[in-house]
Amino acid sequence: MLGSLAKWLRILGFDTLYFRQIDDNEIIKIAKQDHRILLTGDNILAKSKKIDSYILINSNDISGQLREVLKTVCTKQYAVGSEESAYCLLPTAYFFSRCIKCNGELVSTDRKSVASCVPEHVFLNFHSFLRCMDCGKIYWEGSHKKMMDAKIKDILAGIKDSL
Repeated sequence: MLGSLAKWLRILGFDTLYFRQIDDNEIIKIAKQDHRILLTGDNILAKSKKIDSYILINSNDISGQLREVLKTVCTKQYAVGSEESAYCLLPTAYFFSRCIKCNGELVSTDRKSVASCVPEHVFLNFHSFLRCMDCGKIYWEGSHKKMMDAKIKDILAGIKDSL
């Protein structure tokens, strides 16, 4: 139920595991073993005494969900300045550093090595490519990146305004 949130957290560079179908006990086990924060919209799961660290997601839309997570993360780890002037400082160097499909790390790759992996018009019009080290998916800075950048800017501004 939080698949889009997982994708956007990966876009922001967060190491994010996501499972479409998983038993509550199994996800609690993984979260504890890997020292992860469990994100859930399930009130019963969130109130379970088995969970060490969680964020209960109340919003139904992706922008609201991201604001909930980032506001919690920002106020706990990245708040800068006094309480009145605190703002969210996420390390932008990590943005677009994870595969949105599998969570693998993205690395810069030689243009020639992707020639047979991307459409011809992409190869002809783009010069910088990233490859997922786990699944091999290729990424480039197309028009979708501008949309993502605008959404990130809007969400971070909303968090700054609410702190």
